[in-house]
Amino acid sequence: MSVIYNRNFASGNQRYLNITNEDYLRPISIGTGWNRIRIGMLYALGTVSENAWPIRSASLQLGVCNGIQNSPLTQNCTHAFGFGTPNEISNTTASNVFTYNAGTSGNSYFSSTAYIFWRVAAGTHTTSATGGLTVTAPSNTTLGGALARRGLLIVDINKSALVSGNITQGAMSGAVAHNALDLTSSDLYSALEWYASAPTIQGTALNFLALGNSLAFNESVNGGLDTVCLTWNMYTVPLQLYELAVYRVG
Repeated sequence: MSVIYNRNFASGNQRYLNITNEDYLRPISIGTGWNRIRIGMLYALGTVSENAWPIRSASLQLGVCNGIQNSPLTQNCTHAFGFGTPNEISNTTASNVFTYNAGTSGNSYFSSTAYIFWRVAAGTHTTSATGGLTVTAPSNTTLGGALARRGLLIVDINKSALVSGNITQGAMSGAVAHNALDLTSSDLYSALEWYASAPTIQGTALNFLALGNSLAFNESVNGGLDTVCLTWNMYTVPLQLYELAVYRVG
C-alpha cells in the first residue's frame, strides 16, 4: 500500500508517495486530445541499508493507458504504451538489474543501460528497444554528509494521428552528475518544455533518447489513452515519488 511521507531537502521539506510493488494511475485532464505528450517525474529509490548490492528483477514503468481500470499490470489490459527499465513490464525474464554506484561524497545512485518501450493491446504485450540510454536514480542515503536527492525521468510519447496510426517514444533521465544535485520541480518543468535534443538542467545535459521505436495503436478499437500509469514491482526497495507531471507538446 502506498504511504505518504516527508523528507527534508536543501529546497525545503517535501512530501513523497512511497510506492511498493504496485501501480499509480491518474487520468489526464485533456483525455485523448493530444498528439504528443511528455510524462515526467521526480523520484528516488529507497534502500534498507547502504551497500553495493544491485536491485535484481526490478521493473519501473512510466506511460499511458486506457483508464484507471486498465493498468498495464493487469492480465486483461486493453490498451497501454510506455517506457520501462531495467526489465520489461511483463517481467518474464527479469535478467537485468539496477546497479549500485557509490557516487561522490555519499551521493550514491542506481543505474541501468537496459530499457524497453512497450505496448499492450487487448492483453497482448509488444516491445521495441532501439538506441542507447542510461537511466540513473538516486538512492535515499544521507551517508557521508550527502543531502537528500531526487532523480528525473521523462517519457516522450508521440502519435502520428489523433486516433490511430503509429506511436513513437523517446526518454530522458538524469545524468550521473545530477545525482549530486538538488533537482526541483522547476528542473522537471524545464526539461518537459525543452525543445532541443537533450535538455540542459543545472549545467548538465540529461541522458537523452530521441523519438523512435514505432508501434501501431488504435484508440477506436482498444480504447483511448487517457491515463498516466506508473508501476514499480519491488517491495523491499520502495520507489519514492515526489512529483508527477504531464506536458502537452502538441
